[in-house]
Amino acid sequence: MHRFLGRCVIGAGALLIASTVSAQGTAGATGRPFKLGGSLGASVPMGDFSDIADLGFHLGGLIEYKPGASPVNLRGEITYSRNGLKEGFFEEIPGLDGDGDVSMINVIGNTLFSFGDAASTARPYVIAGLGVYRMKFAEEVAGFDVSDTQTKFGLNVGAGFTFNLSGFETFVEGRFHSVFADGSNLNFVPLSFGFRF
Repeated sequence: MHRFLGRCVIGAGALLIASTVSAQGTAGATGRPFKLGGSLGASVPMGDFSDIADLGFHLGGLIEYKPGASPVNLRGEITYSRNGLKEGFFEEIPGLDGDGDVSMINVIGNTLFSFGDAASTARPYVIAGLGVYRMKFAEEVAGFDVSDTQTKFGLNVGAGFTFNLSGFETFVEGRFHSVFADGSNLNFVPLSFGFRF
C-alpha cells in the first residue's frame, strides 16, 4: 500500500510540474479537446460510514474531453482514498484491540456541465457519474493483519468552480459518492482541489 501511495504522489508531482511547464510555454493549451489533470483533498465519511471512519484524504488523476463548443465535458478518473478507523472501534469487541483503515481505488466516468461564458475567469459546473469502487478494509488485531476487499458499483453527484489561468485551469469541487455496499450504502464526500492542462 505504501509503495502504491508513493507512486501516486510521484505521479501527481509529475503532473503538477507538467502543468507548470505548460502554463509557461503553451498559451493555447486550453483550446485542446483533451486535457489531463489531477486532484487531491479531504475525504469526509457520511452516514453509517462516519460511525466507524475518521476524516481521510484522496488523490487521483483524470482525463477530460470537451467536444467542440459544447458546455458538456466527459471526464474519466482514477482515485485513491484512505480513511482511518475511529479510535476505540475494536473496544466494542471483547478481547480485541486494534488499528485499521479503509482504502478505496475508484474508476469513474462522469458528465460535467459548465455554466457561463467559456472565456470567463471563473465558471461554475455540475458533475455526475457512475463508477466501480474497490474497497479494502484492513485491520491489525491482536498482532495479526486482517483484511477484506470488496468491489462494488456506485454513483456520484456534485458541483464546483473552474478557474482559467494562463495555459491551464484549476478547480475546486465537492461531490457526494454513494457506493452500493452490502447492508447500507457507503457514503462519503471528497472536497477537492485540482488542475487540468
